[in-house]
Amino acid sequence: MIKNPPIGEFSGELKPYGKQLPVENRRLKVAITIPAKNEADTIWSTLHSLASQVSKNGFIDPEEYEIMVLCNHCSDNTLERCLLFQELHPDFPLYIFETQDPVINCVGAARRLIMDLASKRLKGNGFIVMTDADTIADKYWLDAYLNIMPSPTDLVCGIIEPDLKDLNKEAKHQLFQTRKYLDLVTRLESDLFPQDHDPWPRHSHNSGPNMAIRNSVYIKLGGMPPIACLEDIALYQKVISNGYKVKHCSAPIVTTSCRSSSRVPGGFGTQIKNWSNSLQESVEGLEKLTERFKAYSEIRSYYEKPSNGLLNSFCKRLHFQPSAMRSLLRNHSRSSSLIIYLEQVLKYHTPWNIAHPNISLDKAIEQVSNHFSNFSQTISSYSSSR
Repeated sequence: MIKNPPIGEFSGELKPYGKQLPVENRRLKVAITIPAKNEADTIWSTLHSLASQVSKNGFIDPEEYEIMVLCNHCSDNTLERCLLFQELHPDFPLYIFETQDPVINCVGAARRLIMDLASKRLKGNGFIVMTDADTIADKYWLDAYLNIMPSPTDLVCGIIEPDLKDLNKEAKHQLFQTRKYLDLVTRLESDLFPQDHDPWPRHSHNSGPNMAIRNSVYIKLGGMPPIACLEDIALYQKVISNGYKVKHCSAPIVTTSCRSSSRVPGGFGTQIKNWSNSLQESVEGLEKLTERFKAYSEIRSYYEKPSNGLLNSFCKRLHFQPSAMRSLLRNHSRSSSLIIYLEQVLKYHTPWNIAHPNISLDKAIEQVSNHFSNFSQTISSYSSSR
């Protein structure tokens, strides 16, 4: 039995199976981590996609990556399927672990346990890559991460394509509309609150099936939050809050299942179930999004050069009292930290939501689409008149 005390106070127990990890691999650049709980129906396809990785420029060195699967409290034959795959692919750098430890009682805890082991394996400043046991990697997925590695990027978010085969008509429509809306929001944000290290065009995906974090950043942040759900989003927010650089890159691509039988409350499966039952959520419209992103831009400028004019302006936009905002400014040493905090607070900030009530998804798409359509027409007219 291997005791693996992860970073910080969190602890758990791992039992290795099959082929054992090499003692040390200084050439290791990417450690791919997969938490799996009762994934016997999907894990084989996931592993096959990883064993089928190729490079656009030639050969992928098997010494540069490892795949670590954690079978977490499985009551099916997920572990046996992994071991069989390992036996049939002896040269594939796959390593399998199991835990029945009661402290590993949620997906966040499981993901943290296997990511902490990956962190210890990376002697350089490589990537700890996250994916899921119901997810299929594009054949150039690993190559994409290896190519991104030399860039000054701390967290990479890749494209996540949904597998639509199990969705009913209503769920497909809502999924399409939601992704359309998020792409429009991302474009608007890039216009009003641009990020030099993450410019438009970029996507809006930022979750566990396709993310990679720099090992040094993972260590400095104290590891994955071991929470019951949305642990990937929590890590993403933590990275931004601490001022690290995030890149939404279109090169790493995966396809993930759209099962409505959610493994965790509040996850993607719950959203799929709501869509399948024709339950729609209200979202921010154009005016609300515009005011929010303009306020964020002013907050960033304020941290660079404080002024009462800027303070009063973003307080007015967000419907905050300046005295309350001054207190928040004292508690947050960087603009990114305050903005991540406001992302959560504004959802429940009554004056803000009375001034800008959420609207239907379809109406919001119409508003933001018209904004860009009108903007394009204005630019075209201006260009023609010159």
